[in-house]
Amino acid sequence: MAPSLRDVDHLELMLQLIDAIERRLNGMLRPAFEADQDEIDLTAFRLGHIGEAAQKLSEPVRERHPQIDWRSIYGMRNVIAHNYGAILPSLLWNVVEHDLEALRLACRTELDRLTK
Repeated sequence: MAPSLRDVDHLELMLQLIDAIERRLNGMLRPAFEADQDEIDLTAFRLGHIGEAAQKLSEPVRERHPQIDWRSIYGMRNVIAHNYGAILPSLLWNVVEHDLEALRLACRTELDRLTK
């Protein structure tokens, strides 16, 4: 598969995962999230998959979006996958609250660029 087609697949997956996270957490407040281990686990799982997909993006895609901390996205994936006990619910919540929208915008911008 050509790099641009792989990028499209990874970008679409990332958008699906972002949408799923936001759909589940819509209207939920931080204290409720931090008290709900099922939501914590599901959010961590989805963020881990976002990190895996982000790592597989081609370098040109990542370079076109220097505002995104790609290294930290994959770093969080590694913590989730290899040291799950180190996951702090407050960290997950902060990622959801402060980082997903910028990532969504970068993914949509790249999809528009690659599919036209």
